[in-house]
Amino acid sequence: MEVIVKDNHNEMSKEAFRLFADGLTGARVLGFATGGTPRMLYELASEACSYGNISFRGKCSFNLDEYYPICRDDPESYWRYMYDNLFGRIDLESGKINFPHSMGSGQETTARYANLYKSLGPVDLQILGIGCNGHIGFNEPGSSRDSTIRIVRLSDDTIARNRPKTATAITMGIKEIMESRRIILIASGDDKGRAIRDAVKGRVTESVPASFLQEHGDVTIVLDRAAARML
Repeated sequence: MEVIVKDNHNEMSKEAFRLFADGLTGARVLGFATGGTPRMLYELASEACSYGNISFRGKCSFNLDEYYPICRDDPESYWRYMYDNLFGRIDLESGKINFPHSMGSGQETTARYANLYKSLGPVDLQILGIGCNGHIGFNEPGSSRDSTIRIVRLSDDTIARNRPKTATAITMGIKEIMESRRIILIASGDDKGRAIRDAVKGRVTESVPASFLQEHGDVTIVLDRAAARML
């Protein structure tokens, strides 16, 4: 693991974008996360694409997770978040965007996304966030190293923080995340401090799913000083 600490969220986002842009040329399959932390990274990527400094042509993408069930047009859906913050502003072909279908039977939804991943994956360049309880994607504490794409029940902590309309989600598993060739994890704010400490310096354990990243060969963690406070 390489850990990079910047003074604030803006500088963290700029550094994460620099790393992302450097890795973009050689990457065919991109992996994206949602949430407040990567929003500025996606803004920088959209701006760079509009100026012709980077391009997403010829690439495809997978998103880590989505609430389930939820309509794509729902303002709380991760599809809407990604379209508003990235997909609707870059030159990634719409047919190359792979996203969990968040309606229909859970078995059908999971199988469809798993089959897409098997045919196109693994991810070459994965953007990750981290939950305050150490989750990555929606792999909540207790997720195993061998967990795969599935429907999960959100933890009480995640529900309390996110206040979603549904208590379940579809997520890529730890297995698919660990198959990513390169991972950039970003975190901001002092509420992420304990999770970052446990992920980077703690023992590898299912109780802190992000700790499995210690076993990955190419992970860069970009933090602001608040998130790095306990390292």
